[in-house]
Amino acid sequence: MAHHDRCIRECVIALAEKGGLSVSTAGGVPMSTAREWLRKYWRDQQVGRCKGTGLWRVSSPDQDAALVAEAERNPFFSARDLKAATGFPGQKDTIISRLRAAGLRAQHAAVKELLTDEHKLYHLAFAESNVNRKWDRVIFTDESTFTSANDGSVLVYRPQGQRYNPQYMYTCKHSGHVSVNCWG
Repeated sequence: MAHHDRCIRECVIALAEKGGLSVSTAGGVPMSTAREWLRKYWRDQQVGRCKGTGLWRVSSPDQDAALVAEAERNPFFSARDLKAATGFPGQKDTIISRLRAAGLRAQHAAVKELLTDEHKLYHLAFAESNVNRKWDRVIFTDESTFTSANDGSVLVYRPQGQRYNPQYMYTCKHSGHVSVNCWG
């Protein structure tokens, strides 16, 4: 690679930042040389080609941090909602990748029914009255519920091991939909 004047290099970088760099405007510099200058410049600016991947990074560390902060504030937002809220330049897969790198993964939220204070007192009274029960004589079974409501699973961006943290739990109100419990 031939040595070029520093002024030409700065002009090429300035043109690229304005979006006007093309083969005809590279100032007599081969495009391969101009690309190499830009690669080094953007690498120093924390934006540019990801080392060893062949892909260009579309977001800066500040944009990544804003995306992660928004996901932590609103863990039930979808990738599309996060993109709209932050103005993130990447697509859905890029957003998911940045969140995974920060330790946030889209996982199914634990669902719990919204309990009134009366329900909570009843549950506490039941637990206290059964502390000394002989639990080795109790048979535990399972059931499955089929319902007419269209409640699918809800995704939430949360760190590992935080499934039952109230911040990441989805609460639902008991409604008048029809459901059938099957026990076995």
